[in-house]
Amino acid sequence: MKISNLNTKLNSDALVTNEIEATNNADYSQSEEDLAFITLDDDGLICEYNKAAAILLDGAPNNLTWQPISKFLPWLKETPLMLGKSVNPTLRFLSRIGYSFEVIGVGGIHFACVLFFNEIESLGRRHLRLIFRPIMPQYTLA
Repeated sequence: MKISNLNTKLNSDALVTNEIEATNNADYSQSEEDLAFITLDDDGLICEYNKAAAILLDGAPNNLTWQPISKFLPWLKETPLMLGKSVNPTLRFLSRIGYSFEVIGVGGIHFACVLFFNEIESLGRRHLRLIFRPIMPQYTLA
């Protein structure tokens, strides 16, 4: 291998290593108001959401309330959210491994999100809260 080719390869490897280190050291923290969340009732209908969720799903305020979550996450139509009094273990597992879920916004735009499934209690009733973390190109190494 020629010296110029070796230097090019070493510089390329160093650049990739620096990009990986920068990605690993990046601050991914978000404030609570930046996190999009939706609260679902027992039937999978949206009963509460925040402004970030409305923006993410491209919905006008008051347009998302009482919509079925399967409208935005069509694969949930065939998947039970809860099994007994707990979140479906398959959904919880996929959430923990950072699985990319396909989400469809109001305008029909498809995008990927990592979802977190949390059980919450409000006024003596149990609800499911979905927290969305969109997968942004700047956070991928591909």
